[in-house]
Amino acid sequence: EPRGITLSDTNQDLEPSLLFTHQTAIQNFGEITMAVRPNGTVPLMLLRSSTPSCRVLAGTSILILSLLLICLLCAEVAAADKPYDMSANWGGTGLMEIPTARILPDGAMRLGFANADPYRWYSFGFGAFPGLEFTARYTDVTNLPSGLGSDFGSYKDKAFDLKYQLLPESKHVPAIAIGLNDFQGTRLFESQYLVISRQLYPLDITLGVGRKRLKGQLSIGDEIGFWGGVEWAITDRLHLLLEYNPIDYEKDPLPIQGVPEGSDFPLNVGLRYRTWFGCDLGLSYQRGDTLGFSVHLQFGLGRPILPPKPDPPSWRFAGCLAPATEARIETVQRLTSDVKKAGLDNVSVTLSDRELIVEFENNRYPSDSQAAGRVMRLMLAHSQHHDIQLTIVMKRSGLKILRISVDSEDLRRYLVGQLAPDQFAQSLSIVNADPSATAQAMDTAINHREKRQALDYGVDPVLESFFNDPSGVYQARLTLRPYGTAHVWPGAAIHGSFDIPLFSDIESSNVPPPEAVRSDFWKYLGSETAVNRLVFDQLIKLGPPVFARISAGYLERMYAGVGGEVLAFLDQGRWALGLEGDWVRKRDPDDSWTLTDQVEYTLLGNVYYRYLPLDITLKMQVGRFLAGDQGVRFEYRRRFDTGAQIGFWYSITDTDDLTGFNKGYNDQGIFLKLPFTMFTDRPTRRTIHYQISPWTRDVGVTIDHWRSVYDIAADLSPAYFRRNLDEIEK
Repeated sequence: EPRGITLSDTNQDLEPSLLFTHQTAIQNFGEITMAVRPNGTVPLMLLRSSTPSCRVLAGTSILILSLLLICLLCAEVAAADKPYDMSANWGGTGLMEIPTARILPDGAMRLGFANADPYRWYSFGFGAFPGLEFTARYTDVTNLPSGLGSDFGSYKDKAFDLKYQLLPESKHVPAIAIGLNDFQGTRLFESQYLVISRQLYPLDITLGVGRKRLKGQLSIGDEIGFWGGVEWAITDRLHLLLEYNPIDYEKDPLPIQGVPEGSDFPLNVGLRYRTWFGCDLGLSYQRGDTLGFSVHLQFGLGRPILPPKPDPPSWRFAGCLAPATEARIETVQRLTSDVKKAGLDNVSVTLSDRELIVEFENNRYPSDSQAAGRVMRLMLAHSQHHDIQLTIVMKRSGLKILRISVDSEDLRRYLVGQLAPDQFAQSLSIVNADPSATAQAMDTAINHREKRQALDYGVDPVLESFFNDPSGVYQARLTLRPYGTAHVWPGAAIHGSFDIPLFSDIESSNVPPPEAVRSDFWKYLGSETAVNRLVFDQLIKLGPPVFARISAGYLERMYAGVGGEVLAFLDQGRWALGLEGDWVRKRDPDDSWTLTDQVEYTLLGNVYYRYLPLDITLKMQVGRFLAGDQGVRFEYRRRFDTGAQIGFWYSITDTDDLTGFNKGYNDQGIFLKLPFTMFTDRPTRRTIHYQISPWTRDVGVTIDHWRSVYDIAADLSPAYFRRNLDEIEK
């Protein structure tokens, strides 16, 4: 047999059945002994090599031939992308300059900085959904002037990348991915590639073929070329990297030609270390003459940073707490009080002979299903009959939105594990709330109601950014925003907020157009205190799946006026169709109470689709935007179990009637919403909202409303509630 992997008697604690022989020849490595754990899914571990020393292979031809061994590595291993999911210089998962077939886990987010003179990379990566990695990066070519003045500094370029993993690695198949780098905009760093990665632990071997900037010198014809590399996990935290760098720096376009003389040597080597806090530190030697370093922070949006506080034992089911002789009115009063103590608002309890109904508004728990589970357990504990029907009616802004009913015995059996989840789901009735049906159940029943909280108030920290202006690449304002909301009657609220800037360095050397609708936003971000909003908002329920909103006042920091929308939910809430419009006057940036003579309006059709398995919401707005440009605006939003949301938007509108830098522009940006509950062990619905756009332009602009119909009612749709039934037990 050729030299390969052989059985060893050095590990007496391993049963022979747990070891295996791999008869594939592996040149230049000698005889390697490996073991696999009993479940067969843990990556192989290097135990012993008969080769006394290792030699670094020089020459690209030898490296490429070694990488072709990927096709022979058919050992039965089951490998995930970890621990080989660290970032390349430019932010995507990879080695230093080349990508691998590894990707960020679904829901993971990565922030990073890397430097290898003359390039600096600032990056943001995100596992958009299973198999897809999205990266936004900002490249600073430090030795080339921007031509925008000393305040802006050297030449900078923004880019967006996508990588899709066609096949995850399995026992017999390597990981295979395709990617598009810098696929829109200037496309100065554009490339397309196909890449294969195979793990033979502790090695992860990558071979790729690419176009454009990833073509390199090992090319086939004029279009495509090969490249590859190896990552060695010395430990789970410390990795050694070797790659063939295919970039012909001397062929880069002039704006980014930071290395006009080209690379001295095509092999890059590096070390990476993963700390205990999800932070990856990197050190590298690149192009034969350049030291590089990197810092990337990776964390998941799908789990809280702090573990949640356990549910108080008194809330869990413990049998019928109320004795049979207890007066029904006392039972109703006690249940109302307990639901209120659970942190829920606008509580009403009704008890008839055959049904117990609790109406409430969830202003505390990030998950409405979790809030419903709290109430259901309290109802079960207070009910005196095992065969009574339990009904909860969930409200928003005092309006009844969703009605859930279940037999008390089915709920009891489910909570103690005697009823399977799918059987429990079938026993539930989940429908849009009909006020008339609820009223009929109350005719001969006992009812008790707690007064709702009339005023909500608090203070939010706000970070606002101004990006890519000639006066400075990144400027920011940090603000404390006190707010208050008065609930007037069902569906009606008066909301106000006030900005108290703590720091602001935002200014601009750009001269905005005379009728700018958003490109002069920087004028409203100074260091003076100002009224942010003061708005009257009325939500109207036109039917079980149809809602309307009317808003009037100082709608946002730049505009005051009136607006409204109508939205209908279809297919149990998976789809929503509606119409929205605003008529506004611009506010004076120097006096937040004063209005200018500039009048604008919007008229938009809205379409929403919610893909429930991954909780992805797609939104499309079509019509006339604030600057008069007509077209379409797309939005992607992904929500996780923690309540965290991340997404982006992109507009395509007719800009022929606009002037200057607005002409031909497509508005785009990224936003992030983080719930406070990720950083505390107590439930709350408050969130931190941050968004950033490459430029502040007048294209594809809408009014930033305090609340929308979709944000109010979408989470209380029957389909979405059924999706999260498992949270009833939490």
